[in-house]
Amino acid sequence: MIKVAVLFADGTEEIEGISPVDVLRRAKAECDIVSVGGEYIQGSHGITIKADKLIKNIDISAYDAVVIPGGMPGATNIAKCEKAIEMIKHIISKGKLVAAICASPSVVLAQNDLLLATSATCFNADCFTSQLGKKYTGKDVESSENFITADGPKSALKFSLAIAKYLGLDINF
Repeated sequence: MIKVAVLFADGTEEIEGISPVDVLRRAKAECDIVSVGGEYIQGSHGITIKADKLIKNIDISAYDAVVIPGGMPGATNIAKCEKAIEMIKHIISKGKLVAAICASPSVVLAQNDLLLATSATCFNADCFTSQLGKKYTGKDVESSENFITADGPKSALKFSLAIAKYLGLDINF
């Protein structure tokens, strides 16, 4: 069974994290809400989410993909978590899927020199798009090599379905 970690931190944009969890679970993937902090996460719009697992307690090699929601300061909190960066590096080194949306392609991936895709997208604000440079396409969802990136909350479902399709999961639910 496909196993996916969706990283959450205080300040994560709720729809960008919950949409992939919902779609992937419907598509029969094992999908964990993995907190880079405590058991309860306070989302960027005040919604409290209970983590399935804490990043400090997981075996990062057990996952086939990692999803990184945006939201501020959620993306910054994920970017500052050494274990999260270690997990993303491991996933990349194995050629597995890295999916990031909104601020995270810039704040988590680009700022840590982990955006190895030839093209990518993110939230359309200069502070984020400038970090992607010539890789920035401005698309809602961009797939490039083993990376899927998206622009923000309005594309959360499209992003989630792209992840499921990439992983070969049945999205006819």
